Amino acid sequence: MKSVKLAVGICMSFMLGSSPHAAEVKYPERAVTIIVPYSPGGGSDNVSRAMARYLSELWGKSVIVENKPGADGLIATNDTIRAKPDGYTLLVSIPAIAMLKYTNKTLKSDPLTHLTPVSMMAVGPTAIVVKGNSGIKTVNDYKKYCADESRNCSWASGEPFTLMVGTAMMSSMGLLDKVTNVRYAGTSAAVNDVLGGHVTSLVTGTSSVLSHHKSGDLRILAVSSKERLPELPDVPTYAEAGLGDVAFSNNWYGLFAPAGTPNEIKAKIADGFNKAANAPEVLKVLKPLLLTPVGSTPDAFAQRLAEDQKTIDSLAPTVFKE
Repeated sequence: MKSVKLAVGICMSFMLGSSPHAAEVKYPERAVTIIVPYSPGGGSDNVSRAMARYLSELWGKSVIVENKPGADGLIATNDTIRAKPDGYTLLVSIPAIAMLKYTNKTLKSDPLTHLTPVSMMAVGPTAIVVKGNSGIKTVNDYKKYCADESRNCSWASGEPFTLMVGTAMMSSMGLLDKVTNVRYAGTSAAVNDVLGGHVTSLVTGTSSVLSHHKSGDLRILAVSSKERLPELPDVPTYAEAGLGDVAFSNNWYGLFAPAGTPNEIKAKIADGFNKAANAPEVLKVLKPLLLTPVGSTPDAFAQRLAEDQKTIDSLAPTVFKE
């Protein structure tokens, strides 16, 4: 009897230990949904769709981009939080996600505690923009024009991140109490209202306004890059334009999954997005938008998020007073 038990034990050990790939997670086995919390046409949407197309080919499964704008991104965020933590529902967001606990006072907990970082996707500069034929050609022109309160100047923000950047910018120019902020549920509508002359200016990621700048319909007054961009050699940096005190001005696009998503699945997703970040077809879409694809591990993204959260926590009490 002992020999039988020993034989069974050896057999079981062999079955469990000799097949290292037996427990390997297979992903994806069906369609993956990427939820974008803003309207189509903005930076988050552009990045998501470029990478989704590539990943559909790479994985052999559909990768669907679904836009769910509203409530400063909270609608999309909550839908992701409620999803099964299996890697098939993902959320694309920007630094605004780290501000939700400040922008929505009804929240009982920070949404980030119910999500897990998966991978950085791309980074890009922000810009201050006006209508092309407004007569405002420089940041100094803007300051002089809007210092006259009779002009009723206004500036648009499409989400909390650009609200934070723009608030710091207006403060740097001494215009915080003279230029009214108009908040939108996404960048596209804000761009349209600047084009239509309903709002004086816009603070946003460059990817959302670059084509309008090149056509002359909008004018980018300054960008947040450390040096002038080769694609915009005549546009000064924030520092060159006298906006050197604007903190936390570069934008990133990151991927999140519901908390509890297995590390093995997160690693597979991150690996796919790393490949997408280096794919020529993705670079072809994002480079003209002045976006730099970035692939990262979940741990690297978590570290970046923690660092940015410290900056946000220091600025938020001033920006989000309401």
